[in-house]
Amino acid sequence: MTLVTIAASYGAGGSRVAPGLARRLGVPFLERPPVLELLDDEEARACDERLGSGGLLSRIASMAVAWGTPAGMTVEELLPDEGRRREVETEVRDFAAAGRGVILGRGAAVLLGDDERALHVLLDGPEDARVEQAMAIERIDRETAKGRLSRMDRFRRAYLEGLYGVDPRDPGVFHLVLDSTAIPLDDCVEVIAGAARRKAGAA
Repeated sequence: MTLVTIAASYGAGGSRVAPGLARRLGVPFLERPPVLELLDDEEARACDERLGSGGLLSRIASMAVAWGTPAGMTVEELLPDEGRRREVETEVRDFAAAGRGVILGRGAAVLLGDDERALHVLLDGPEDARVEQAMAIERIDRETAKGRLSRMDRFRRAYLEGLYGVDPRDPGVFHLVLDSTAIPLDDCVEVIAGAARRKAGAA
């Protein structure tokens, strides 16, 4: 019974580590939320073409990253409404009910904070190092990466603080915090896999 939630700051490599961990553990993977219908079809296609459609970012995050906030919206206004929030929460809890899997994002560390089966992980690192890593992962220039980092860090903090009143930097939110800019991403997978297996064994 191996259940892991992974939160990742922009450029920390969550999109690489989380699916890699699921493969390493042989468990299902629940990625960041799929499309949130805040863009029309033409805008969505343009966004997909610009950032790629391989699951790197959800569409709501893609808007915040690529263009800042559309139509003068604030980062907070990009957060899901109550209905969509309940859908995401239900998806997380339904997925976790089996007691095995890896969940990326979705505020899962907060939603499953009392679940003794779960290991909650945060991937982070210094801003400059995350910019460098984002440049390599997304094949973008430094200015673009810095802009995306600023917007995405704000968005992800707003997601946890605005929706759940939780500061991700507070002690106790995560069991394991890794600087995934200093530790190679493949090694992060191994560290988390080992911790998850030991936690599962102890449980």
